[in-house]
Amino acid sequence: MPADWLALRRAADHRARERAAGLLRRLGDHVGERTGQELVVLDIGAGTGSNQAWLAPRLPGPQRWVLVDHDPDLLGQAGAAVPGADVTTRRAVATVEEVHSLVPSGGEVLVTCAALLDLLTVAQLNALADVIAPTGRPGVAALLSLTVTGDVEISPPHQADAAVTAAFDDHQRREDRPGPKATEAMAAALRRRGADVELAATDWELDASDESLVRRYLQDRAAVAVEQDATLAPLAREWLAAREGSLMDGSLRVRVGHLDLLSLPSEPGSGSGG
Repeated sequence: MPADWLALRRAADHRARERAAGLLRRLGDHVGERTGQELVVLDIGAGTGSNQAWLAPRLPGPQRWVLVDHDPDLLGQAGAAVPGADVTTRRAVATVEEVHSLVPSGGEVLVTCAALLDLLTVAQLNALADVIAPTGRPGVAALLSLTVTGDVEISPPHQADAAVTAAFDDHQRREDRPGPKATEAMAAALRRRGADVELAATDWELDASDESLVRRYLQDRAAVAVEQDATLAPLAREWLAAREGSLMDGSLRVRVGHLDLLSLPSEPGSGSGG
């Protein structure tokens, strides 16, 4: 993802994640059971470090973060310190398929990501599920956050909403990607592997106070729709102009559906969880 987009969305992401406080409490209880042991956190698709900035201060005890991304330029922009947390950080340039090589053989491990799952193919989702809940050895905790669901509400409504949404979602599903169904696909994959999985809604709720983010979100949404179906270009221009007018007069409201997923290793004899 471009660094400027990551910067624009950071505040909305952090605000939305407060909605998953229950998942965070369960995760904190799980990792807090260790007695002073360092928690190793693998942050997949870490980008410029937004996930670490939000999550690290909310986790108990000492933490050793590994920021993982295929883009070294983005990793180079990640912050070096997390205020108020006992955290060390290193960076690793790697793909999702290579993450398994970064998991330590012992100790408490957390796999985390934000706004990543909907970008992955089915094969990549399964590769990540194998890291979190491997066959034949103990699994690890995972908090996989802010995956879009395809559920978008924009008001006031516009006649082109359905067409733009359909084209956008089709683009998300290209090349064997579950896209808007990525969280459900990952939850099913983890449950098949015996993990205890819980979901929570972490929707963006945006208005004119988020002007820069909303404008960029709408522009990118229209561009992706036209990339998927070029015949939509005139309609998309009309749609964007109407949305800009609503943004300028303060009447625009946007809700973008997201889901957070918490996966914990099932206790021996507890079954597949769910």
